Amino acid sequence: MMRRPTAALGTITLSVLLLAGCAGDGLTEEERSRYQEAYGLEHEDWSDRPSLFRDLFGNEEGTAEADEERLAELEQAIRELEEQRSERADARGSDREPVDTDQPRTRVGLLLSGDADALAAAFRDVAPDHPVVLMGDGATRDSLAEAGCDAADPSTCAEALSLYPGLRAVLRVDVDGNELRWSSYDVVLDHEHATRVGEAPEVDGEVPEGAWRAFADQALIATVDRLDTAPWHARAFSRQDDGWAINAGRAAGLEQGQQLAVRGEPSIIRTPGGRPVAWRPGSRKGVVEVIDFAGDDVAIVSLVEGEGPGEEDVLVTED
Repeated sequence: MMRRPTAALGTITLSVLLLAGCAGDGLTEEERSRYQEAYGLEHEDWSDRPSLFRDLFGNEEGTAEADEERLAELEQAIRELEEQRSERADARGSDREPVDTDQPRTRVGLLLSGDADALAAAFRDVAPDHPVVLMGDGATRDSLAEAGCDAADPSTCAEALSLYPGLRAVLRVDVDGNELRWSSYDVVLDHEHATRVGEAPEVDGEVPEGAWRAFADQALIATVDRLDTAPWHARAFSRQDDGWAINAGRAAGLEQGQQLAVRGEPSIIRTPGGRPVAWRPGSRKGVVEVIDFAGDDVAIVSLVEGEGPGEEDVLVTED
């Protein structure tokens, strides 16, 4: 654990607290650009960057004290972004409706280990600011158990998880004091991303709530960025008298009357080393329309034209 002079602690703490929640996908491009510039993160793929805390606070024993002028600049930039985000939150109302997105929200499962209660609360707090439907640790573990696979290796049941509950990714975080080890597994592409190690700053021996939220924001941003290889899609998992039940619903942002294209079984294009670089749906087979919902996470679709979906087919939005 790094040790900092007491004089710098207040500044560091303030920057962490101001940071809380600023990195969500609710930022405009201009705001995100300012955020990235403030933190030296001018890089399109955040998943390739070191830990935010590592960038800001260092990660080596004996790292030099953070420059106070630099921290002051960070604080000012973050303060302005926080004010802008507060305005957006007020506009969305006290119920904190999920952030608007161009595409339906992707389902991400969360697996936490260690003393992670505070982090679980942080993920719940920031999730509405990201284009995801976040399944908590308990629900994710239940889905893994139902699919008959080990939480330590979701790849053993990737196909089942992709079909129902329609997981696109599993985000795993191990908390050990203020140290965090995290990785994500892309269920659709059957690809495990590299594990990253981070260290949250402590104040009086405890990690502030704002620091947990900042980490949760960063982890969700990196996870969503990693999912760009394949667009949002849903699958049908049950035949009904009036159509098909699919693994996405109101929580994903689907609306009654919305139409989805039925495409054949997708293919994954990989590098010679096996890394997935592209996802291609099969040929267009038909069109279905959302006619009803069964809870927040399941929609019922009926056939509009062509062929209905089979278990291997995918349903995609069309511009």
